Amino acid sequence: MSAGTSTQAGTGHGFAWMVGLGVGATGLVVTSMLFVTFVVFLQTESSSLCGGSGGSGGSGDSSDSGGSVTAVQAKAAPSAGDIPENYLALYQKAGAEWNIPWNILAGIGWVETHHGTLQAQGVHSGENFAGAGGPMQFLQPTFDRAAVDGDHDGATSRYDPADAIFSAAKLLKLHIYPGASDAELKSSTLTDAQIHQTIFSYNHSDVYVNDVLAAANRYAQGGYTTTSANYAGMECALGISAMSSSFGQSIADGAAYYARRDQGGPNPSRWVGRLIPYSWGGGDLDDGPSYGIQQGAYTKGFDCSGLAWHVVYMASGKKIVLPRTADAMYESNKGVKVPRDQLAPGDLVFFNGLSHMGIYWGVYQGKHWFVEAPDTGQFVKFSVLDGRSGYVGALRVTPPADMASPSPSSSDWVRAMPPLGAGTGGDVM
Repeated sequence: MSAGTSTQAGTGHGFAWMVGLGVGATGLVVTSMLFVTFVVFLQTESSSLCGGSGGSGGSGDSSDSGGSVTAVQAKAAPSAGDIPENYLALYQKAGAEWNIPWNILAGIGWVETHHGTLQAQGVHSGENFAGAGGPMQFLQPTFDRAAVDGDHDGATSRYDPADAIFSAAKLLKLHIYPGASDAELKSSTLTDAQIHQTIFSYNHSDVYVNDVLAAANRYAQGGYTTTSANYAGMECALGISAMSSSFGQSIADGAAYYARRDQGGPNPSRWVGRLIPYSWGGGDLDDGPSYGIQQGAYTKGFDCSGLAWHVVYMASGKKIVLPRTADAMYESNKGVKVPRDQLAPGDLVFFNGLSHMGIYWGVYQGKHWFVEAPDTGQFVKFSVLDGRSGYVGALRVTPPADMASPSPSSSDWVRAMPPLGAGTGGDVM
């Protein structure tokens, strides 16, 4: 089964790293050597990483504000997009802490996933088929070795933009100083040649290096504007109200927020922090878990349809109220039916003659997972969809008009970060 609106990266070699002509490299023509100065703008003031303004690059002001200037060569025409304000704050704060030019981090973030806005499998949840996940496209073993708790919430996740960006900054230093302590990494300054070297180590492709440097050059020159914050992977407030620029992904993330974490199953960046029990009739539109009726009267939690009722409502900005029961949802005019082999995160999946349902989450470790509130005495959890009996069909809820977004192009490839110490190899698509 494959998610119908997800894109996949090419296959990796050897150590599961992968390269290719991705978003920033398609149709690239190398015509000249551009010698551009990187201006390192290091923001040291504290700012909210979950909703606060990260500053603006839209003014075109690329003046130095306390950092250093590094000249690096790029062999590509500048190509980069605007930066969500919270990502800009993260790039600048991570750059300041790890002594990495912030615009290098931003260049990587743009080429990898368009600062977490690319709607592809493995960006906000799950993995692409090479095993990469998150806005900076970490393989899990690589992330584990370089993990930094960027938002100081007591947990690390490659899907959390703060953790991913700070970890990428550390990884760029580890490529050059593999045995150094954190203090030594933070105090070291990379030369021009080392910047080239570490970006190449990040993804073994000269095309990739040139794409990143071209994007970084544009950001150094102030040729961008900041856009509204992108909260994919940063479940602020209730944890699900504004997590993703994708409506379907927001639904999936919202359901995952309440799901029990089990060994071998998905482990997204945010969790409610406690087990949420099944409760017959449980689930409140605004508040989430609630006391149910009959056998659920003394249990605060969700039943299967109550979970979907709540997360769709919250993901839609409180604009969509589905029918309350599973069968009524499936038969409603709130969405469109989708084939099983075209499921995408956030699709509602139905079982057992429409007496049970769940929310499709995505692919993890080669399996397709959904979130469900199973039955009395159990807890909201991730379950494997592959081979699940009693499957009836799926409904893709139609987003509000102001949340509709185009499906990703088949050219929107997602790269995987190579593990530390991986060797080089040929480019693949």
